[in-house]
Amino acid sequence: MIQFKDVSFRYEANEQNILNDINLTIDDGEVICLTGASGCGKTTVTRMLNGIIPHFYNGEIDGQILMNDKDIQLQDVYELTQQSGSVFQNPRSQFFCLNTTSELAFELENYGTPANEIKQRINQSVKQFNLEHLLNRDIFNLSGGEKQLLACSAIQVYGHKLIILDEPSSNLDFNTILKLKQMLKIWKSEGKTIVIAEHRLHYLTEIVDRFIVMSYGSIKKIYNNQQFNRLSHVQLTNLGLRMIHLRQLKAKSSLNSRNGYLNLHRFYFKYKRNQPLALNIDDVHISKGKVTTIIGRNGSGKSTLARGLTGVEKKFKGTVDYNQVTLKPHHRLSNVYMVFQDVNNQLFAESVEEELKLSNPTLDDEMIRRCLRNYSISEHLQRHPLSLSGGEKQRLAIASAVETKREILVFDEPSSGLDGHHMREMSKIINRLAYEGHTVLVITHDYEMLLSCTDEILHLEDGKVKAQYEINNDTIEKLQTFFNII
Repeated sequence: MIQFKDVSFRYEANEQNILNDINLTIDDGEVICLTGASGCGKTTVTRMLNGIIPHFYNGEIDGQILMNDKDIQLQDVYELTQQSGSVFQNPRSQFFCLNTTSELAFELENYGTPANEIKQRINQSVKQFNLEHLLNRDIFNLSGGEKQLLACSAIQVYGHKLIILDEPSSNLDFNTILKLKQMLKIWKSEGKTIVIAEHRLHYLTEIVDRFIVMSYGSIKKIYNNQQFNRLSHVQLTNLGLRMIHLRQLKAKSSLNSRNGYLNLHRFYFKYKRNQPLALNIDDVHISKGKVTTIIGRNGSGKSTLARGLTGVEKKFKGTVDYNQVTLKPHHRLSNVYMVFQDVNNQLFAESVEEELKLSNPTLDDEMIRRCLRNYSISEHLQRHPLSLSGGEKQRLAIASAVETKREILVFDEPSSGLDGHHMREMSKIINRLAYEGHTVLVITHDYEMLLSCTDEILHLEDGKVKAQYEINNDTIEKLQTFFNII
């Protein structure tokens, strides 16, 4: 049993509490979902459970957290990590090895487990989860979804009784979410206690026992499974949450009008000579003034197409015609801007304010504040960008992209780490950019986000264009089939 008793917490560098008077009891074998707006304190709760607070993040703790009647603050990291296994939002940050099998063995090796037992546990775990294909792989060559599944498998190999997951689905496609869902069902059947901090909720409706809705560091609402599943779209929206009944969602009414095309020619590319083409497209035409969403399984060529379009692949020979001009690779760099899926790789400044000035040095103080207000991060003007929550970093990166004033904008998983409210706000921003004449491409696995902002679909498989169509009531069934929405 886990008990939070009047728990408040403030990070060392902050003036305000991130948690306020949290009282919560989690029974053994219970599955809990912490949800709510970005920055509401979900991740902080998980950090307190696995000992990252106070052992790695300093701050001021009031109240008491008991795990099996023992105060967590009085336990050392060694003791805590034997009880709980964690998967971070970015699993790459918790890997220690270069080889996947070595990573699965790593924790048990640290506790001196015999080699034969380690091998046996690894084989049992990957067989149980149908993940044999992950063995003996280079971690750097794994997709984002495969890294997430590897981190989950490492928990199973050790056999932790408490499992803590921080936004486990944020970077996963629908097929991988189904694998994660099956993992959760297995863990629940084994009597594990599971705490999940999450925004995307649709895959949890059959599994979670209680949904804890947080707001500004406090518990706002607690719903049991039946109560939560009865919430309407309107009620979920009012709580700032994502939708849970995806089949009921409708395509947006498009207000954007086509005003020409961005034409891509001879988009052929392979990463190594002896490999098949990662991209094999003769011609494709992207509508200007509309939002085109690129969908496809992992490895279908979505990111490769985006890299060719932006000009960052030096060996790429494809051509791009835009406004009756052929854009050479170095011209594309000044006409196309891409917001990465992992925005940590494109935040460089020492403060949020300076980050915007890197994109547009002409911005004055008032313009910066007005811009940040549009993305709900104006209160973080002087904070270091990397100290923001995942959703706040995402919004800052997109604000920076818009301020570059480039005509072609590519967003790679722009809803990653966003709660329902900010996801809907992001959709409005993307639609506004298209309405203002930008050519907008969105790469996403997020069905809810897709429906709220997309005009046209570009479906890639095996590096080729499988389909291209406008979204309307006649074509939405194609999307539901692709996303396995039943």
